[in-house]
Amino acid sequence: MPINDRDDVNHREAARILGTSLLAGLRRGYLTEAEERRIDRTIERAEIREAEKRAIRQAAQEARDRARFEAKKQKAVDRATKRSGFSWL
Repeated sequence: MPINDRDDVNHREAARILGTSLLAGLRRGYLTEAEERRIDRTIERAEIREAEKRAIRQAAQEARDRARFEAKKQKAVDRATKRSGFSWL
């Protein structure tokens, strides 16, 4: 679960990024390329994971909406055929 709605990283990933930055700051005062790549990979993995979750949530919402629409449509058809006395059978 992301920390907030603007960032895709969760608490563990944020701690890893912060820890890497703090250790680099204590040792040398700047990040090396390897440390920057490690942070970038962590952020990219978080973005991919959250994008997949958003796609799954959107597909579930669309399926739920379609099911509601079909149920309402079937109910309206049943009401209309019952009222008119017309039956296909």
